Amino acid sequence: MDHSQCTAALILAGGKSSRMGERGNKLLLPLHHRPVLAHVIEAALGSRARPIVLVLGYQAAEVREHLEKELQDEALLVVENPDYAQGQSTSMKAGLRALLAAYPEQDLHGVVFLLGDQPMITSTMIDELLSLREETGKRIALPLYNGQRGNPVVFARDLIPELLQVAGDEGGRRIIKAHPDEIATREMGEEAANFDVDTWEAYEQVQAAWQLKMLE
Repeated sequence: MDHSQCTAALILAGGKSSRMGERGNKLLLPLHHRPVLAHVIEAALGSRARPIVLVLGYQAAEVREHLEKELQDEALLVVENPDYAQGQSTSMKAGLRALLAAYPEQDLHGVVFLLGDQPMITSTMIDELLSLREETGKRIALPLYNGQRGNPVVFARDLIPELLQVAGDEGGRRIIKAHPDEIATREMGEEAANFDVDTWEAYEQVQAAWQLKMLE
């Protein structure tokens, strides 16, 4: 593979699931007989994004145990973020640092950020966003769901230094706001793809959307 044209995938899966309360780790909740996070990993592995970095944090040992099969794929680099309690930015930076250590920055075309609690994202959607950024030459590519911005988001390689400056419980929103003229968007239509499982009600919404998907 020509590493000069590689876009890496970085899966953020280190959060505390605090809004789920006593229901447990949202990433391990079952969806179609598999943990929520397993579907996100599958989508990343099925895309052309390479390499793939998975950042764990909260209950990392339990996640490894429940996803033992998925984590064996050689395309997957698993990183543990000891500072996960300090917010999403720490997982983002832990993943980026691990990525740059394994693949020098000049060998990467960009990075696409995936959220571990969005199991409706597909490999096709990821690939469409990678192609969108390449075709437009924009430094950021993101999806629209019925006109509203969502995830995943692709950032150009030269934005990585700015991403490494983000602090607190924030991902790349500040970088997106700082470069409004460098954004390419594509309407994905399927609003359910942007659903997450932050709360039990949201999890039930994702389950319902998945059942509808199975009936199509």
